[in-house]
Amino acid sequence: MNITFDFLLVIKYIASIAIVLAIILAPAWLARQNGRGKNDMILVRLGSWLFLWTGIGWLWALFWSSKK
Repeated sequence: MNITFDFLLVIKYIASIAIVLAIILAPAWLARQNGRGKNDMILVRLGSWLFLWTGIGWLWALFWSSKK
């Protein structure tokens, strides 16, 4: 019984880490899908990775990656 609970707990943490990584990397993926240039890709990645902790930096990177 305890082994099953531990296994489910590990699965839960693995899934949550995958979701957080997907959210963090979303602006860079969007910039690549929209065909942004190399300089824009660098700005999006730097803004996303360096200023993610503020939330504002992530939103700025998301906006920058999706604007045409």
